[in-house]
Amino acid sequence: MAREHDTELYRYPQQLRDTLAHLPSTPGVYFFWASNSHVPLYIGKSVNIRSRVLSHLRTVREAKLLRQTDRITYTETAGDIGAQLLEATLIKQLIPLHNKQLRKQRSLFTLQWNEPRIAFVSSTEHNFARTPNLYGLFRNKRSAMEFIQNLADEHQLCLATLGVETAQRGRGCFRSMLGKCRGVCQGKETLEQHSRRVIQALSAWQIKMWPYKGRVAIHEQREGFNDYHIIDHWRYINTVDTLTVVPQTQHENSFDGDSYRILCRALFSGVEVIPLDE
Repeated sequence: MAREHDTELYRYPQQLRDTLAHLPSTPGVYFFWASNSHVPLYIGKSVNIRSRVLSHLRTVREAKLLRQTDRITYTETAGDIGAQLLEATLIKQLIPLHNKQLRKQRSLFTLQWNEPRIAFVSSTEHNFARTPNLYGLFRNKRSAMEFIQNLADEHQLCLATLGVETAQRGRGCFRSMLGKCRGVCQGKETLEQHSRRVIQALSAWQIKMWPYKGRVAIHEQREGFNDYHIIDHWRYINTVDTLTVVPQTQHENSFDGDSYRILCRALFSGVEVIPLDE
């Protein structure tokens, strides 16, 4: 329950009341600005801009942001996919003070299955959209290591057989003595059995390879808006209102985990997808 002085801090400036009257109940991205600032304090997205902004104003923990905000602007989109893509792109470009998520990362890590071993792979070395047998997206190698260790504990996998820990010649791994490994390192199960269990344990985290020959357009439209989101190997390129002239893209060895998550959901949700490079 909010304390009395918290509620006092929560009251937003009068000029924001005037801004609210002009906010649309449509999909898009909104921006909180400080006076005389060229970079927004915060960028958000919603299928209903007005409703989402009002929710900020009803939240006591947003008091600091609201005290700093001088005005609120917005950019409408044809739909939710466009709003998500625009938000993620602008946050990486502008780095607003109050946005902690979706900021650009220099590299990501994943796990590559090279039976019977696991390798730690960086996005600076491989393009994840074109590399098979990848599982999980991690901010650093340590997070990837913690993930596979926890997965091994949950499914009694052998970290020595996976190449994550050093194997002891003629002896089972240390975890087998603790009952945390089912014993492939001692011959209690075959490599084939162990590999099947590894794949089953990893399956929910598999990274999907790009399923098209090249670029595609995701089509979103509503009254007054007709957007084509140009995508190339899970990379968001830009949004255009016609496919008469579609910009070419360079093949970069880059992978954006945020775009991947947004687009992976979108492509398999029944939206209209138009291949551009058949």
